[in-house]
Amino acid sequence: MGHLKQPFAIPLSPAMPLPETNPSIPHDFLLPMTPPDPTDAPLPGTKETPPVATALQVISAERAALAHLEHIYQTDPLAQDYLARAVTQIVRSIKHGGKLVCCGVGKSGKIAQKLEATMNSLGIYSAFLHPTEALHGDLGMIRPHDTLLLISFSGRTPELLLMLPHIPSTVPVIAITSHMRPSTCPLLSFHPSHMGILLPAPIHEDEESSIGVCAPTSSTTVALSLGDALAIATARRLHTSPGRGPAEIFKSFHPGGAIGAASMALTPMSMSSASSSSAPSDYIPAQQTTTSFPQSDSKPDQRPLVRDMLVSLDQIPKVSAPGKVRLLDILLTAIQHPNAKSWVHLSPSEIVPPRHLRFVSQSNYVDMHVSAFVELGLPFGVSRKDWLRIPGSSTIDDARRLVSDANASSETSVTVVAVMHDTNSDECLGVIEAEDLWNDCDD
Repeated sequence: MGHLKQPFAIPLSPAMPLPETNPSIPHDFLLPMTPPDPTDAPLPGTKETPPVATALQVISAERAALAHLEHIYQTDPLAQDYLARAVTQIVRSIKHGGKLVCCGVGKSGKIAQKLEATMNSLGIYSAFLHPTEALHGDLGMIRPHDTLLLISFSGRTPELLLMLPHIPSTVPVIAITSHMRPSTCPLLSFHPSHMGILLPAPIHEDEESSIGVCAPTSSTTVALSLGDALAIATARRLHTSPGRGPAEIFKSFHPGGAIGAASMALTPMSMSSASSSSAPSDYIPAQQTTTSFPQSDSKPDQRPLVRDMLVSLDQIPKVSAPGKVRLLDILLTAIQHPNAKSWVHLSPSEIVPPRHLRFVSQSNYVDMHVSAFVELGLPFGVSRKDWLRIPGSSTIDDARRLVSDANASSETSVTVVAVMHDTNSDECLGVIEAEDLWNDCDD
């Protein structure tokens, strides 16, 4: 590695003159930070650099890259403006019921997945989207009020470019790339300027020159650091209620492990402190009895009809998650669709009732896969074949009687009551939890 001849130094002043090695980066943003040749002699009988010296060389290169990134956002007004716009845009999406969709390929995809997890842990609803899967159906994950965050050092990743023409025109795009100006970044060429936001994340020199290998190292480090900065800045802007700041939100989403053990004070959102009769208020919308259908068909002298208390089937969302579905994915889906009153579809033929969701949400394992809950025998999804079908014209008393009869003739209790159309018995209008027939209605 004799090509590394520059002395390694972190400049004490941002104004220090710097040599230019990347034409896309302004001259005064470049730092002479190539780590030096290792001073340790090679091991006897080998031509290899001693492992510790090599490791320190990589650490030094990544430290230099982070110093360079910090220098950019300290001195470049445009970069500062881009970052402020990105924070404002993500906050706007969340407040309008949208989410941040993180997207990348390869190592950048791994960074995107980490940022998705960090955002969610800070109460910033996020999801990861693989661009190839997007072209095969997952584009449905992106909604009109969402914001798309793309991570690509080159700014021209083919999979991302193929996906972009299919993104809804209402969805702004934030791009973390090595480019310093939007006009040079292909990822921002599909959107008008006011819909595209660049977050520059260049490195001081290419990785092959720094460490002798062109593997993503310094570039992914700066992307991760900038993403973390974006997450914390957004959380501080989004969570401003007294006693409900980013720190409290974060602790409430970590009731398990060392973080949960270190948090002695219970927060309102703490799932581990929730009682069996109530749901965590920030996780699942409170169960309500507001009707989804008008009650005009019920005359004053009649008993209330069962369809007056159902939740319409078309209001119930289907959980969207890459890979195996976690409990957290289902909880976040419930939060984003309050009209569904905590009902969530696992699939077109399986539904999670609100009481089941509240029960499992009291565990400390929000990252547990749904299959694990099923294996443990915990109440969770209810298959359509196990729904009790009753006519929409049934009164509450009729429904109670039908549920009681079904329970008496079966080893399992009815959980989901499907309210069917009177003239089309195959058309389901909506669903009710069987227990609500007794708990939520008066005689």
